[in-house]
Amino acid sequence: MGNHFFKKGFETGIILIVITLVIMLIPSPPSVMRVTGVWPSPGIVYKGNDGVALTFNIELGEESVLWLLEELEKEGIKKAAFFLDPAWVDRQKDVVKEIQLAGYDVGIYDIHPSRFESLESGEVEKHLQDLRALYEEHNLDAAYYRTKDELLPPSIIKAMAKEDFIVVSHLVTGEELTAKKASSLKGAVVELEVPNKLEDMKSSWKKWSEALNGSEHNYVSILELLASSDSKIRLID
Repeated sequence: MGNHFFKKGFETGIILIVITLVIMLIPSPPSVMRVTGVWPSPGIVYKGNDGVALTFNIELGEESVLWLLEELEKEGIKKAAFFLDPAWVDRQKDVVKEIQLAGYDVGIYDIHPSRFESLESGEVEKHLQDLRALYEEHNLDAAYYRTKDELLPPSIIKAMAKEDFIVVSHLVTGEELTAKKASSLKGAVVELEVPNKLEDMKSSWKKWSEALNGSEHNYVSILELLASSDSKIRLID
């Protein structure tokens, strides 16, 4: 009887060791998957607990974007996300390369979100996959998605979550930043529209920079904002 239980215990131990080894050998999912899997439902990121996540929307411009990259480097701002219009990515290959070399995060800036209204679920999936492939052609890992002016319906946001996109909105806009309407920048996703003209870019950045430097904070990535203990997302049922 004693030998029987010893044998059973030994076999159980061997099985547990094998299972543990198998789990350890399974490759971990990409960081986006780890983050999105935390939440009970897909949602739209707009706030964290600490730091400031700078995000820039780009649909036009060449000189203005290059100048902005230089200013960010001068000010030692190494963490930010650039949301790029797909058509702009195709037109401005050299500028895109500079963004990539600078090491900033990249997201898709969809200036025509109404197109989703005419797409079936299978077509939505293919459209998102085609968009990702376009960015990959330029060696860009587009982990984030943002729409211009309007929020997407829940069904589309859920489809994006399945394609491993994190949908990002904002807590503070550029206008609110310069008008000092935000009570606090702590944990904020700040959404800034990059102007087409260089002079407008210089003027806008001066105002933004003054407002940002007027409060104590550190710049963080969107993933770091998500990892903070009190991240806020607008949950989608």
